[in-house]
Formats: sequence, structure tokens, C-alpha cells
Amino acid sequence: MADPKISVVFSSYNGASRRLKHTLESLVHQDLSPDQWELIAVDNNSGDNTMDLLETYRERLPILILKHSQPGKSSALNAALEKAGGSLVVFTDDDIRAEPDWLREIAACADANPHYGIFGGRIVAEWEHLPTGNPLLEWIPMGSTFAIVDEQISGPCDPTKVWGPNTIVRRSALGSDVRYREDLGPLPGGLFAMGEDQEIIMRLSARGVQAYRCAEAVVHHWIPASSVNELWVQKRGERLGYGVPALFPQDVPTGPRIAGVPMKTWIESAQWALRAALLYPTPSSRKRFWAIWKNYYMRGYRAGVRRYAPSIPVTNR
Repeated sequence: MADPKISVVFSSYNGASRRLKHTLESLVHQDLSPDQWELIAVDNNSGDNTMDLLETYRERLPILILKHSQPGKSSALNAALEKAGGSLVVFTDDDIRAEPDWLREIAACADANPHYGIFGGRIVAEWEHLPTGNPLLEWIPMGSTFAIVDEQISGPCDPTKVWGPNTIVRRSALGSDVRYREDLGPLPGGLFAMGEDQEIIMRLSARGVQAYRCAEAVVHHWIPASSVNELWVQKRGERLGYGVPALFPQDVPTGPRIAGVPMKTWIESAQWALRAALLYPTPSSRKRFWAIWKNYYMRGYRAGVRRYAPSIPVTNR
């Protein structure tokens, strides 16, 4: 293929067991000519038949399939970037459903706004079971919880509002040195630091790359029913807290530390732990939910400080 206009990249870990086929089918039905785009799909050390499923689409998609044995989404996306030939790189996930005009709208938006290097499309929730009467959805931020950005007006935007499943960056902005931090992002198993998508966009923004909202470019992000409950969202808060010291090390409190954690952080943690303990036996409410969420967040934050901001500030003796 000659250099395409768009490179769509995603990483999949055991995607065949989940929603990968739905994602691929939506890409088959894109109305942008296949000679204008390519798909780089990375099988990230899957234990199911993800690779076999990807292979079945060789005749239906302009696809390059990579096998990446090092676990971790960020590492897999970096491998894909080394192969991407498009002037626009579209980062997405293996559990989205793209509207048929998704890539055409991305191309049109980028052409119409040549002074912008970061673009964010609209991300709409696709519920496994449409939740009705669930107050949880009124309490939580949909962006950091489910990567939903359902803003319907196009125009310049805050780069922090550009989210993973519909992130577009000009290849020239990425250059040869801007890549995902491989110590951030999803990993199989236990606790990992969220924020890999935000971190790379923040670095680009710090270099002066401006962001634009392309509301006409729409994907639907799958939200399983198992994620729409308080415990799942609270544990996600722990992952969020774990990544915050990596993204914002300058905001880690200064002063004395105990067991590698600033005293100020221990005090804040104790305050939220007490609130959570007092409210835990009470009926479900916004106040109860946020006290428990913040307790999980602070637990993750303390672990993140130890890993990502371990230096002990100099204090007066």
C-alpha cells in the first residue's frame, strides 16, 4: 500500500473472548476508501484465539497484524506506531463500534483544521444493559470512569478532554520520540496505573500542539453490565489514584515522609478512611459512594507515590 492518509491502531488482549469481532465488523463497513487508510492490530500476548480472529479479516480490511509478546497496552501501541504510515494516527480500543463515516469525518476534520495536531472524536456509551434508575451514573464522571465524551459541538478543546478510544494525532506531531510511557496503562493481572492516553496528549500539548473536537467522528464504547456497580467504579478509582503521581509528580506533597509517603498524604488518607468507615453501614448515597471511592483512590495514590515519586524532599531538621 502507498502511504495511507490514516493509520488506525489498537491493541487487543484476549479480545476474541469479548468484543473484538464487533469492532472489526464496524471497520469493515467504513465508507472511506480502503486505499486511504490502514489498520494495525496488535495481538498483545493473548491466550485466546485473538490472532486467528484477526487473520480472518485479511481479505476484508487493509490490515497489518502484529504479534507482541510483551504484556501491556502501551508497549503494544508503541510497536504499532513503528509500522504506522498514515499522516494521521487514530488510537482506539478493541471494544468500540465505529459509525460507518467515522474515518471519513476524521479525515475531513483534520483537512479543515490544519493548524491543530490533536483531535478527539465523540465517544458514546454502548451499554450491555441500558441502566435505568441507577443513581450511580449521576454521581460519577463518565470520562474517567468509562471513557465517554459525548460532546456534540466541534471546535477547539482542552486536550485533557481527548480520550483513548477516539484519539487522533498527526504523525508529524509524534515524530520519532513521542511514544507511550510503558510503565503506564493496562496490564494483565493486578493494579496498574491509568492515564497512558492522557499522559502522551499532555506531553504533546506541552510542546504547543493544539487540540480540536471532531464531534462528527463517532464511536460507541462497550460498557459491560459488570462495570455498572459501585465496587467496580471504586476499584477503578484506585487505578486512577495510582497513576496520578506519574502524571503530576509536581503535585505530590512535600515535607516529611513515612514509609515513602508524605505525611500530608497519610493525614488525608486517614480522613477519608474514617469517613468511609463511618458511612459504609449506611444506605447507598452520593456521600457514601464518594467517601469509599476516595478511600480507594488514596490507597492507589500512596502506592503510586512510592513507585513514581519516590524521592524524599529535603526538609528542615
